[in-house]
Amino acid sequence: MRRPAGLHVVALLGLAILAGVLTLARPQSPSPDPPSSPPPAEAEPAPKAPEVKSRRGFSIAITNPVMNDFRYGRSEIEADVKASDPSVTEKVEFYVDDKLIFIDTEPPYRCVFDFGTEPKSWVIRATAFHREGITVTDQIILRKVIINYAVQVNRVILYSTAISQKDNKKYVLDLKKSDMVLEEDGVKQDIIDFYREERPVTLAVVSDSSGSMQAAMPIVHTAAARFIDTLGAEDKALVIDFDDKVYMLQDVTADKNDLRVALTSTNALGGTALYDALYASYRKLKGIDGRKAIILLSDGDDTASKFSFRRVLDEAKINDILIYSIGLGTGFLDVDLRRVLKSLAEETGGRAYFPDKPDELEAVYREISTELKSQYYATYEPRNTTWDGRWRKIRLTAPGKDVEMRTRSGYYAIRKPG
Repeated sequence: MRRPAGLHVVALLGLAILAGVLTLARPQSPSPDPPSSPPPAEAEPAPKAPEVKSRRGFSIAITNPVMNDFRYGRSEIEADVKASDPSVTEKVEFYVDDKLIFIDTEPPYRCVFDFGTEPKSWVIRATAFHREGITVTDQIILRKVIINYAVQVNRVILYSTAISQKDNKKYVLDLKKSDMVLEEDGVKQDIIDFYREERPVTLAVVSDSSGSMQAAMPIVHTAAARFIDTLGAEDKALVIDFDDKVYMLQDVTADKNDLRVALTSTNALGGTALYDALYASYRKLKGIDGRKAIILLSDGDDTASKFSFRRVLDEAKINDILIYSIGLGTGFLDVDLRRVLKSLAEETGGRAYFPDKPDELEAVYREISTELKSQYYATYEPRNTTWDGRWRKIRLTAPGKDVEMRTRSGYYAIRKPG
């Protein structure tokens, strides 16, 4: 290891002083000793090659997790090594926060690490060693995420909707706790509370005003304004508009006139920053207590966001916010947009709608309003009391009642402080 220059000075000064002391103690000699030669200079270490992901056809990439992802509990770390001849790879070393956690000598290169249950940012590094002495390294950073859904002490809270299987537009409103079966990871749970949810809701009404929406804007304005009229006296909402940028047109308020003015003030122009608008909605709603929902309207794929679909889907899974998504004029060829809108709705217990024409929007908004007034509130204490950060799947059914129960798909086993 190369020493700092200051240490060399101190060391040489010490040697000089020591030499002087020894000389004074020595008897005088007619022929003075020749001056001693200075110690040989310490060899400079060879410069270290910079860390790179690829060198001379040899490369490594961390494939799981990905940059800006988050992790809790025991989770796999995986790396993909590419070489013209796989046998040239001697080993892959995995590091978390600069600590070596595992060495793998054969593909697939992977290991398991316990990221704990506390929100934290982590640095993951993987280095592959070539038998000719070459090394390549990839590094990612995991972000710190605070879980926002309602796991209070050891109780999980769910909002759910019961839809008749005979008439998918009819909401079943007379279910009792004894009718329900709740499972977590396939294990039956004891339901503590189950009743109709009649408390106020806070909404984020998020509307696309990109250039492709221009012809539909008058009808969009009318439908959205009428939706505001359906809100209860204690319900609140905010309005977010997006094209290639995101705009907060109205902060949270119960004033319906202010909300209507905001919703009808938009003009169609520019690209589509759908994911950024969703992320802004999460940020505004997550600090608000009680039932929350996002009403999202768009007619096209995201073209302008800084955030990715994976990022906003992660946020949907860690926030207790229902998402009702509306894909206006999307056909079966619009595979990506339909997949995005369905995934967001299904993960949170909401619903995705795909009206063909703007004229159908008013009916869609009316149905969303009805559903928000037809929900159940449920709580349970998980039998699995190990808060290890893993994803736990939830399934809620009402056997023999001919209903489809919709609720969020699961939760991360992180207990909120009580």
